[in-house]
Amino acid sequence: MQETGKNYDTHWWALIYDQWNETGGRSELNERELHFYRNQLQNTRGAILEAACGTGCKMLPLLLDGLDIFGFDISLPMLEVLRHKAIDSGISDIDARISQQNLANFIYDRQFAAVLIPASSFMMLPTQQSQIDCLRRVYEHLQPGGRLLLNFYIPSYTEDILLHQDTPPAEEEFGECMHPETGRPIQVNYSKICDLTSQTETYTWTFEYDGEKAKVPMQARWIHKEEFQLLLRLSGFDQWELYGSHDGKPYVGSPHITNTYWSVTR
Repeated sequence: MQETGKNYDTHWWALIYDQWNETGGRSELNERELHFYRNQLQNTRGAILEAACGTGCKMLPLLLDGLDIFGFDISLPMLEVLRHKAIDSGISDIDARISQQNLANFIYDRQFAAVLIPASSFMMLPTQQSQIDCLRRVYEHLQPGGRLLLNFYIPSYTEDILLHQDTPPAEEEFGECMHPETGRPIQVNYSKICDLTSQTETYTWTFEYDGEKAKVPMQARWIHKEEFQLLLRLSGFDQWELYGSHDGKPYVGSPHITNTYWSVTR
């Protein structure tokens, strides 16, 4: 059994991500997120940056909409999928638009009219300090009046967090995906344990394909509304709007898992 990469930085996630995100269990949420970013960006003038752009599920539709958008991701396999999708869509300058960089320390020699962090990717920063580092980088890369647009979920303690306290954690089924080249199945399972002190979810993902089994670690850190507002202030921001849905409804909080959508202005 092999262990490769961490978080999404592995070829296994690149093989299955689009199936999960565009046609599988996350497809409806992906469409709602894309609606939010399209709506927020419709009057934006100037270059846009997508942080953690992955396989381009947001970046490519926005680019085809006519927006001047750039992107980076830590995962070369995910970026390679994005690149092939872009070429298939007739986007000839994709290599000049994407790069491999990290959320916490990315750097460009320009500022942007907007920076996007979709799909709860901000939660992939596993410490509070790395989250602050990311927000400070975003602030530095925004033009005055530019906006950070992002979404992430707030978990439920009773429906999720408190149910994942056992050590070792039990393995749960995620589902079956198809290898994009061979059409043969990739079985995906996971286990996770939640640490109430550090607010972290530590996963072990298991991928099985043609007799091969790989275990891939992942860690995420959840953030609550009030904490995120403090992180924004620590990073230089003092203006934001918070929504409880992709179509701009107010956030009212809930004991259930809820998605939050943010528009933060420099």
